[in-house]
Amino acid sequence: MFRPFDRALKRSRDKLFAGLRAFDGFRYFSLLTINEDIVLVTRQFADHRLVFSPHELVGRHLFRNGQYQRALADRVLEIIGQPFGKTLLELGANIGTHSVYLTRQGHFDRLICVEPAPNNIHLLKQNLALNGLAEKTSVIECAVGDRDGTVDFYFDEKNFGASSITDHGGTSVQVPLRRVDGILQDLDVSPEEIGLVWMDIEGAEPDAIRSMGEIVDQGVPILMEYVPGRYDRAKVSEMTEYLARSYRRCIVFDGKSEKQADIRELPEDTYDILLLP
Repeated sequence: MFRPFDRALKRSRDKLFAGLRAFDGFRYFSLLTINEDIVLVTRQFADHRLVFSPHELVGRHLFRNGQYQRALADRVLEIIGQPFGKTLLELGANIGTHSVYLTRQGHFDRLICVEPAPNNIHLLKQNLALNGLAEKTSVIECAVGDRDGTVDFYFDEKNFGASSITDHGGTSVQVPLRRVDGILQDLDVSPEEIGLVWMDIEGAEPDAIRSMGEIVDQGVPILMEYVPGRYDRAKVSEMTEYLARSYRRCIVFDGKSEKQADIRELPEDTYDILLLP
């Protein structure tokens, strides 16, 4: 005889917490109360589902804000329109947030996700499967650069996306290092098939760009994190001069607004930039 009462109590409780979750303060407090023994969280969003760690930067954003750079992904798709190439090349795929965001609108038929961090790769594969993308995605487990070989990869436990081949004092492991053109050749993917390159590789961008000359020469749109503080000046000059031959438009995103800029005169700070022919 208590079942109707229990169901009513559950509905009232669910309604109360649904209302509370609309407040930033409640979500922030909830995040602080998550114990360290809760390693992963799976959350259903409006048009996708993600599994993530609530103890590092991207996961905290997902838990508290319900997204991580979703507006940037949507805006880039709006700017480039329907790309000629139907393959998305993501360098530094992390746990797959952008892989999912960039495929929600049907712009791409195939994904190539390159990621070197073992902890990220595990979550990346789970998130691709959760969102029906596993069958159309090639996950390449390596770092990218201007040569083939191996490289020390340094972990950032508080921000998985900040792990990199740059020594910042964290624990490290050796991972394969590959050129982008070699990856595409092995997958039998031509540069003409690439519709967008999404690149966030924590300071390795100049070396990666040198390894994908045909993509650059054809003016395939590139969204990249521009981190001049991690590049030496010679690399900045070499990279921007090379890119300027194929890209006439450069849009700088600062998280709040966007503006056109000359690629040879980018600001001395970290921004996301979109390169367009």
